Amino acid sequence: MHRRKGRGRAFLLVFLALSILIITLDFRGGSGPLERIRDFTAAVVAPIQRGLTTVTRPVGNFFSAVGDLANLREENRDLKDENAQLRAEIEEARGLTDENAELLANLGLEEPWFAKDKVAAQVIADAPGNYRWAVVIDKGTRDGLREDMAVISPEGLVGKVISPMRPDVATIILMIDPNFAAVATSEEGGITGGPTVSGNGEGQPLSLQRVEKGTEVNAGERIVTSNLNGGIFPRNIPVGFISKVGGDERSSTLDIEITPYVDFNDLNVVQILLGTGSNAQVENAE
Repeated sequence: MHRRKGRGRAFLLVFLALSILIITLDFRGGSGPLERIRDFTAAVVAPIQRGLTTVTRPVGNFFSAVGDLANLREENRDLKDENAQLRAEIEEARGLTDENAELLANLGLEEPWFAKDKVAAQVIADAPGNYRWAVVIDKGTRDGLREDMAVISPEGLVGKVISPMRPDVATIILMIDPNFAAVATSEEGGITGGPTVSGNGEGQPLSLQRVEKGTEVNAGERIVTSNLNGGIFPRNIPVGFISKVGGDERSSTLDIEITPYVDFNDLNVVQILLGTGSNAQVENAE
């Protein structure tokens, strides 16, 4: 059946006229006949408006999605470029680490802690016994663990391996335990003489002891492990930063508080540095 072209055009003109009428009536407001005409006109036009919205909304959503897709593709390219750059930096860092370790070995110097072989372990329970802050891990002598081996996390020093030990489990005393001690120094090298870091319990700062008055010590300085004066840990493992410096006038030493880098409230996975501890020192001496 042939449809007259003028009918669609006339329908559109009627729709536009009704829309203008609604706008005019809404603007004027009022009651009585005008209000009834406005309600009637709105009832006629509303279904048409909903129909047009139903037809045009998918088209608008399509073009919006096309625009979003372009943005997502650009973000994806940026992320790929950033990922490639990070991979390159990681490989470069690994190369420098291996080169540094090789140079130290050729010079007969100690292997840096980050180049040592490591064993990853899961913290599975709190450890009962004489130590208040100690945990049990799921690796033991079968994995090469020995007493006094250094235990670390990505942030820094966690503690050391202690007994009891079995083939499949071992106990770690955490750095926050008062019975823990590690010889330490400042990364800047201003603290000498072999001071020790010890714990004061969970949620409390560490104590850096035996630092003589007159030593230049500043808040914010990084504290790392030292192997001087019987230190059993490799040098330069991050411990924490100085958060407070004080001391009694009658004392010959400073009272220094250290905020640890490791969050001991969220300790799930650790790494044990093989070839560290007091046994390693005896072997090296031989």
